[in-house]
Amino acid sequence: MPERIPARFPAAVPRPFKVALLAALPMEVRPFLRRRKLRPLKGLGVRAREFVLKEGRGVVVLTGMGWGMAHQAAVRLLARCRPQMVLSLGFGGALTPQLSPGAIVLGTTSWHFYPDRGWLKEVPAPSPPRPLPEMLQHLADRGLSASAANFVTTPYIIHKGRQGAPLLSLTNPVVDLENSAVAEVAAAHGLPFVGLRVIVDAAGEEIPAFVAEAWEPGGKLGARHALTWLAADPRRAKDLLHWRRRSRAAAQQLAQALELLLPWL
Repeated sequence: MPERIPARFPAAVPRPFKVALLAALPMEVRPFLRRRKLRPLKGLGVRAREFVLKEGRGVVVLTGMGWGMAHQAAVRLLARCRPQMVLSLGFGGALTPQLSPGAIVLGTTSWHFYPDRGWLKEVPAPSPPRPLPEMLQHLADRGLSASAANFVTTPYIIHKGRQGAPLLSLTNPVVDLENSAVAEVAAAHGLPFVGLRVIVDAAGEEIPAFVAEAWEPGGKLGARHALTWLAADPRRAKDLLHWRRRSRAAAQQLAQALELLLPWL
């Protein structure tokens, strides 16, 4: 059931928030936010919206895709607002068969990967607001299975089959584009941090070419690019619908995890 929203939100912006949620794309958090009345927040240096929790307030920021955009948004947000905790949310890709599409994963560590050189570097990240095993157990007790994973942020969407071998030294490696950027900024501010992702592509699957190519230097991601990719081979429509369904299902899983975690953290 949607939470009851007071008739008016507090007027002052720089008051403490219970939680700051940072996600790259609207689709990742749409099911969660759809149940809430949002209020745009000005003066934070980013596109931010406020929502009401059962206890306190939350702020959600859509950073855009990629390490640079996520880092910039996190820096601007936390320079003007100090939440009690920071969550980096979104979709991720599995590199091992233990994690299937739809799996909920919480990050144990954050890494940055330089695929052109095969370098893997751990990023200092603050502790979560509660021990990770307790968070996993809390979800399990409420019927939602989740796993611990090592989050690896890449500068662009990599081809896992060709470039992912150095990551297999980690337990349950999950690739994404933003997590380590937000973790770094949260650590600089001494704020508790949680990385929360839902698997969209399994270990043996690769992201469609039109998405991966859009995140090469100078690439653009949008409907026109997708239609151009589709027009080149109409048979690709099946792939497009497949990933659309996967993304929607992942967003629903993410919303369920947030609904259970946020009141408890």
